[in-house]
Amino acid sequence: MREINNFIKDKKIDFKKLEEFGFELIDNSYYYQTLLLKNQFKMSVKINLDNSIFTEIIDTETNEPYVLHLLEMKRSGYSEKVYKAYNEVLEKIQKECFEDERFKANYTKEIINYINNKYGDKLEFLWEKSPKNAVVRRKFSKKWYAVILTVSKRKLNLDCDEIIEVINLHNIAEEIEKLIDNKKYFPAYHMNKKYWCTICLDGTVELKEIYKLIDISYKLAE
Repeated sequence: MREINNFIKDKKIDFKKLEEFGFELIDNSYYYQTLLLKNQFKMSVKINLDNSIFTEIIDTETNEPYVLHLLEMKRSGYSEKVYKAYNEVLEKIQKECFEDERFKANYTKEIINYINNKYGDKLEFLWEKSPKNAVVRRKFSKKWYAVILTVSKRKLNLDCDEIIEVINLHNIAEEIEKLIDNKKYFPAYHMNKKYWCTICLDGTVELKEIYKLIDISYKLAE
């Protein structure tokens, strides 16, 4: 079996969902098998408790390992078909059994859960060059009401290079003006500073207060 690394980058395994998907726990590792391309190949996936992941494809006619799908430079029409089928299985496992964990702060995780539970909205990662920045928008209006970013404190004019997670929230201009104190509430990073503010997700503002501001921002995104 060959280990694959990028598959779990910034992802967290949900072991319960692995079992629901069809994985079987054997000797502290989860195993899954499926057939590809009309039973021509057998694909095996092994996921260890330390999050390491291994895959293998066996040619069912010869019972020999098949590896051409892994050789990107040498993939031709047929090996490309094998790779596509192989990749579709991995993408399905990733979608159904893994949770995104690009954001590390406990406050950020609590806020993501709050938004998901109350409004059913998911994070959207729109910028390939900024994979740890995300937006949340209302389903019908498509307007943003929260932006979660990973930035240096220096970007908020603080004398520190620490990298932190922050949230940008919308409010009416009068309230934004009242909130901004450059200690707990900051002028919005990379957004309209008249209608948005930035909050550090490091405990300086209590979660219940952030939740109230999220609700206001959500209403304004109608």
